[in-house]
Amino acid sequence: MSAAEETAEALVDVWVEEVRRLVPEVQAVREKYDRDSRAMDRNDSWPPLTEEDMFANWRRLWAAQHHLVWAAYQLERWVARLARERRQKKPKPDPVLADLRNALEHLDEADLDEFTAMATSNPARTTSLRKLPGGQLLIGTGGNPRRLFNLIDSAEIEERAWAVTTSTDRLEQEGEDYAHDLMARGEWPPWEPDDEEEG
Repeated sequence: MSAAEETAEALVDVWVEEVRRLVPEVQAVREKYDRDSRAMDRNDSWPPLTEEDMFANWRRLWAAQHHLVWAAYQLERWVARLARERRQKKPKPDPVLADLRNALEHLDEADLDEFTAMATSNPARTTSLRKLPGGQLLIGTGGNPRRLFNLIDSAEIEERAWAVTTSTDRLEQEGEDYAHDLMARGEWPPWEPDDEEEG
C-alpha cells in the first residue's frame, strides 16, 4: 500500500466515523426541536418554554446539520481519493451535497431574509446557492425532520457511511475469518474446553 493510499484510507476512516456519529446526534437534536415546538404550541411544558428556548434549539440544530453536511462532503471526497489511489471506479457523487456545502460556506454572500438565503443577482457570487433547488436555502427547519436543510436525506447519508468499509471493519472481518478458519480446522479454541473449567 502506498503512503498516499494509506493516508487516504485513514481519512476515509475519520469521516466515516464522524458521519456515523453525527447522524444520530442531528436526529436527536431535531427530535428535541420538534418535541419542544409541539409542547410550546400546546402550552404544556414545565417549565414553560420561551422563544429564547426555541431559538437555542434552532441554533443547535443549524450547527449540527452544518457539521454533518461538512463531514458527509469530506467523506465523499476521501472515498473518491481512495478509489483513485486504488485505481478503482469513483462512486457517483451526491448531486446536491457539494453545492449545499459550498452554499453554506459562502452563505454570508447571499441575500437574506428571516427564513431563506437566496442567490444574489451578481453571477460571480453565490454560485452554489444558485444551483440549489429554487436558488435558495431554507434558514428555518423545514417540514421533513430527516432532511438536512430540507434538501438531503440524513438516512441516505448514514447508509452511505455504513456502506464504506473502514480499516477497522476490514481488520475485524479478517480476525473473524481467521478465527472461523481455525475452528473449521479444529484448531480453535487453542485450549482444551476442560482447561477453562479447571482454571
